[in-house]
Amino acid sequence: MLTAIRTYMPLFFTILFLTAAWRFGDWRNLRKYYPSILFLTLVSLVVLHLTDNYPLWKFHSSFLFPNRTIQELRLDFFVLPSICLLFLTFYRYKRIIQQFFYITFWVVLLSILEALLAKASIITYHNGWNIWWSVVFWFVTLPVIRLHHTRPIWAWLATLLLTILSIVYFGVPICKPD
Repeated sequence: MLTAIRTYMPLFFTILFLTAAWRFGDWRNLRKYYPSILFLTLVSLVVLHLTDNYPLWKFHSSFLFPNRTIQELRLDFFVLPSICLLFLTFYRYKRIIQQFFYITFWVVLLSILEALLAKASIITYHNGWNIWWSVVFWFVTLPVIRLHHTRPIWAWLATLLLTILSIVYFGVPICKPD
């Protein structure tokens, strides 16, 4: 079954998130969310650049998206902004336990979708990364998005620290050999 629809899955997920963002996103308050959308997109592009020669994950070709770069750009300019808008639109919780369950809902949703892409071989993992690191990634990224929405400087500092820790842990070479 996945083999038959494999080629169209990235396009389907992109349309799904764009449609959900269009239908349910808080477009009247886009100015409030726009800096966090740009933050997420920029961080994702930096990660793509840092891991270009040492990828932790790779997207493979599919319908309309012939290579890793185009797949990542699809993610950065369509999917992640939609996720960010939807996530922040419905983030209304004050109590820690409510925030935890809301974030967990999103982590489960995004992890299931990623697992489907992995099962269909649209995404493969490399250099120590696996689906469980993606779960951890979402458990960290979503609160940082929320932090950026309320305290951007702290989000940038947290992202810098987490990026350095990830580079060290996964052994990502940041200098190209001559």
